[in-house]
Amino acid sequence: MKLFENILRKSGSEKIRDLSSKRRVYLDHAGATPLSVRVLKNLEESFFLYGNPSAIYKEGVIAKELLTKAKKDIANILSCRPHEIYFTGTGTESIALAIEGTLMAFEAKKTGITPHVIVTNVEHPAVKVLVEALEKSGRITLTHVAVESDGLIKVQKVKEALRKETILVSIMYVNNEVGTIMPIKEVGRMLALYKEQKKEEGNEEWLEIETEGENDQKNEDKKKGEMKDYPYFHIDACQAAQYLSLDVTSVRADLMTVNSSKVYGPKGVALLYKKESTEVLPLILGGGQERTLRSGTEALPLITSFASALLETHEMKYREKERMEELQKFTKEKLLELLPDISWYGTFEKGKRVPNNLNFRVSGITSEEMILRLDAKGFAVSHKSACASEDESMSYVIKALGGSDEEAYENIRVTMGRDTTKGDMERFAQAVREISAKYRR
Repeated sequence: MKLFENILRKSGSEKIRDLSSKRRVYLDHAGATPLSVRVLKNLEESFFLYGNPSAIYKEGVIAKELLTKAKKDIANILSCRPHEIYFTGTGTESIALAIEGTLMAFEAKKTGITPHVIVTNVEHPAVKVLVEALEKSGRITLTHVAVESDGLIKVQKVKEALRKETILVSIMYVNNEVGTIMPIKEVGRMLALYKEQKKEEGNEEWLEIETEGENDQKNEDKKKGEMKDYPYFHIDACQAAQYLSLDVTSVRADLMTVNSSKVYGPKGVALLYKKESTEVLPLILGGGQERTLRSGTEALPLITSFASALLETHEMKYREKERMEELQKFTKEKLLELLPDISWYGTFEKGKRVPNNLNFRVSGITSEEMILRLDAKGFAVSHKSACASEDESMSYVIKALGGSDEEAYENIRVTMGRDTTKGDMERFAQAVREISAKYRR
């Protein structure tokens, strides 16, 4: 435990704070969160749980009980059944399992239909890169629904993008760069109504799918049956868990991804919620763990710590949301006071942006230069997703909002966390002003 405490103290992440004005301030909580003290304690204790949850001897039974408890605790937060929770190694793996697993299950039906997938044009690279690769391979057709200049999508545009062969709609709950909250509840309601309408007797226009060599009545009836439960709705909720409800019933999710490293839990574990009736095939085959959907011995210390992190996040969600809203407002006003020509990205309308996110641009300073100069002054900020290609130095999200190439090269993302104070953000604003005064071109 002492080793972990020393690491946390040096990083400035421990609850016992260094009150020196020179302490480092971490402002990239959208990239990854530090371990909370409570989760760290759980992680340390659970490292001694060496039993395999699949074994029937005492150590294995204890491990299985803890795994079951973790699923029950998380299921209560997601308002689902414990057996609908599947643990994966990362958020990226969870997303891949949701998207490609859905595709594989559909392909196994051998309908002769080329399936169609809908995403937004500001999805995380874990979604964006995967679906574009699937499109390039010819396994799917793909529609990117464009966001508006405020960073939000219109539900009507998603509806208009639907086709008779659409099998999946995958939309992020919260954008990882500009913090905008997508109208997923409205999308979920629209998709549920759409599927109900498809099933109504006599409303079969959607079924007129032409596939070469399969135009007889028998095959048409088969295709009707295979398509009736589509499209599935997948939600990437990795950036939402700290401040928003994860109730899968209220958003009518068929699939949802949540990542431990975004909720003050350990890296190396995430989950996929899969509604029981949703058909998904595994990407990893082997011993049949996780009800055969994700084989491999469960990483029990990480899983129990993830559950602990989600519980802690859930308990303090609304209190922390209120605090963050005040801090976000304070920081925005302070930056505007010091730099009146600053540019902002994404709406700040109440309820449409997570409260810990600020994304702005100081013209004349590239993102990389601003990040490095702030780093030298003791502030850790970012530019775009840490998972984006290193070859792409501009933000495709800012471009999607209508920003120019120059804007996409000069914006920075600031995401505050539980330890962030008003004093930290006042110092941060002063640091941005000093850098701007000295280095703007």
